[in-house]
Amino acid sequence: MKTPAVFFLVLLTIVFSLDSMACGESLHRVGKGVAYRVYTAPLPGSVLIYAQTEGSKQLAKALAKAGHGVRLVSSNAELESELTKGGYDIVIAPYSERETVESKKAKTSSSTYLPVAFNNQEEKLAKQSYGRVLVAQKHEIKHYLRAIHKALKSRT
Repeated sequence: MKTPAVFFLVLLTIVFSLDSMACGESLHRVGKGVAYRVYTAPLPGSVLIYAQTEGSKQLAKALAKAGHGVRLVSSNAELESELTKGGYDIVIAPYSERETVESKKAKTSSSTYLPVAFNNQEEKLAKQSYGRVLVAQKHEIKHYLRAIHKALKSRT
């Protein structure tokens, strides 16, 4: 009676140990496995985005997913209202709206303005006045996150 129980126990141990050796095998295949491409904000901040395009809405969602507090406005009146309220660490708006952003921002808060250039001429002009310029056609989410992180880091 003792021999079949021991035999069954040894057989059960062998079966379960074979399963544990195969764990994670699919991650070791060349070119296969899990890709970890989640962007996170090491310094989350409050971001105001002024935009009217679908790409800007996607940017706002991606920044929120990364951990930033995001407010998206789509009209000039909303932009002025939010800038008057203040409380934003970063303001992302087209370079063409720089006068509105700078005039309202100066009165209320010390938020950092990151201009978005839509063509090469705007990019050159913006680089003369601002250190960081985001280019709408070229930049991916990681470039926006990096610019926001550098701006937040310089404030602390």
